[in-house]
Amino acid sequence: MKLNAILISCIFLLTLPLFGEEFFIEEYNYTVFIPEGWNVLNSENLAELSFVSDDQTVVFQISTFEGQKYDSSRDMFKDLTGSINKESEGTSFEYNGDDCYIADISFDNGEGDILRGWFLFINRDDRDYYLLSFAGLDFYEEKLPFILSVLDSFRIESDGDKLKPGAVSQFYYPFPGNEQDMAQMVLNGNIVSFNTDINEFEASQLVIEREANMMIYYQDLGDKPLFEEAWKRYYNIIFRDNYSRFTTLAESLRNSNIGKNDREKAIIILNWIQNFEYTSSGTFSDLLSPIAAASHEKGDCDARGLAYSIILRHLGIDSLLMVSWQYKHSMSAVDVPGDGARIPLGDKTYIVAETTEVVDMGMIPQSMADGDKWIPVSFF
Repeated sequence: MKLNAILISCIFLLTLPLFGEEFFIEEYNYTVFIPEGWNVLNSENLAELSFVSDDQTVVFQISTFEGQKYDSSRDMFKDLTGSINKESEGTSFEYNGDDCYIADISFDNGEGDILRGWFLFINRDDRDYYLLSFAGLDFYEEKLPFILSVLDSFRIESDGDKLKPGAVSQFYYPFPGNEQDMAQMVLNGNIVSFNTDINEFEASQLVIEREANMMIYYQDLGDKPLFEEAWKRYYNIIFRDNYSRFTTLAESLRNSNIGKNDREKAIIILNWIQNFEYTSSGTFSDLLSPIAAASHEKGDCDARGLAYSIILRHLGIDSLLMVSWQYKHSMSAVDVPGDGARIPLGDKTYIVAETTEVVDMGMIPQSMADGDKWIPVSFF
């Protein structure tokens, strides 16, 4: 959305928002980011933790085993589903270097009902993980985005895996990609080159479209607080899928020594992003993948804001994405010093950063200065 209004400097007063339902299971060293409104179905034994959707149509379960129990993910598949009367189609792949097997399975629940879902088997030396997410056959197509999203939100807490694409995304296309293409950017008069892989753009876009389809459900519910929390999860899932895709760009930026301090770095990168071509993806989500936006120097407010936050995070600078359904716009806010409009959140205040107009950091249109109409999205 283009801005055409008088810019003013003002202070927003926003309350601290609630976060999405992200669970860290320390005993088994993983996190999972459950969609808004879902509930714990069974937590008596954390080795078999399960959740159910708010409308009772989707069940998601995570089982954990000692790492020496199975020799391969395919052995897990055969053993753990061998007694199920099923039809399945599956394949092996690698997820962050681990041996995995993923399968689309239709099965009889023993009471005459046919269920269908996706099953994921992760074979590691320390632990093996068995994830399944399914719905009744009549609900399967409608709930497929949720089924895949919960599987893709699973992260093993080791070696920075939380900020790499999820298993479903890596099943679509391996990560890291082949990095066959070269992109360039000009920052503060310096040319910065970095490697990209256009296939990663497509893999990331698939995640965005899946998550956008989930938002239809929350919009139709008419529950504004739930919709806003789901919106935060939406952007967080995209952030996490894209973060490590920016690694080579971030390394090039660090090697270029842009800016003497965090504020200078944030301003230089902001000025670069402000000069992107304004465009959207033209897909259902209307949101271009952040890594594609940065590589092609184009995108709308959401794509630019996400790309900006990801780059800043790589440089050790905290930021927010500010979104507003009333204004149909988004902007960024950055934890750096300086005068101008600020967003208080927790024990910090973030200075606003408009990404679609060439204006100074700290400036915001007077027509969009109502703080109650902005939702702050924090990524950690």
